Amino acid sequence: MREQERIIAANGISYLVFANLEQAKVLHGFSLRHGGASGPPYDSLNMGLHVGDEEAKVLENRRRFAQVLGYRAEQVVTGRQVHGISIARVTGRDAGRGHAAFAEALPDTDGLLTTSADVVLMAHAADCTLLFFYDPHIPCIGLAHAGWRGALAGMGPAMVRAMCEAGCRPERILVALAPSIGPCCLRVGEEVAAAVPAALRPQVVRRADDGLYLDLPEFHALRLVAAGIRRDNLVKSSYCTKCRQDLFYSYRGAAGRTGRMAGIITLKWQA
Repeated sequence: MREQERIIAANGISYLVFANLEQAKVLHGFSLRHGGASGPPYDSLNMGLHVGDEEAKVLENRRRFAQVLGYRAEQVVTGRQVHGISIARVTGRDAGRGHAAFAEALPDTDGLLTTSADVVLMAHAADCTLLFFYDPHIPCIGLAHAGWRGALAGMGPAMVRAMCEAGCRPERILVALAPSIGPCCLRVGEEVAAAVPAALRPQVVRRADDGLYLDLPEFHALRLVAAGIRRDNLVKSSYCTKCRQDLFYSYRGAAGRTGRMAGIITLKWQA
């Protein structure tokens, strides 16, 4: 079976890459929690400016991550995530939005899309899924944040539609789903399970003695395939962030007070 993801370690920083995006030679990465400057409970590579950590330490973490991956931190653009499906198409004019100050991030934005080589898309998560998108033929990249709220609202299909408006075709788009809380740990209420489309419920909702559990990654995958993404163009991480708190931050695992991983993706650009 082909390896779908791997962890790379360099200069004390570890990050995860996905086989389909790596093979396509698009620069991307998903940070792990070690190798940064932050103290407890954000220890140590917290990439989120919005969680109560010291700003200077987060900026140092972002600098280290950018240095290891080989992009310029000041080219980052990110959004103020609200568990919605609003997608912003960005250009080089947006470079730096949210890089150094959370207040400067794009408001009410959970999805980013660009055909510009002058920006680095960044999103944050600690149990929610980050969805990476790449159509090498345009070229066009997208990055989205979606937990169960975003999944139910249709973030995956919304990003596919937005990329098609930019000239992409669904059957060409490569997608990678970053580590998120897994079906082993995502316990949900009856109202959430009932909101899952009836046709998908048997595949993604499991009833256990202590309640209902949602397979968030598979739910995303099924919605994306229905939107035209080829299953063999889709990589789904095997990690559960709550089970593997040695590697990842988990909002549920830490009772809400913890750091954030970051995902980045960028097209090739001239330094």
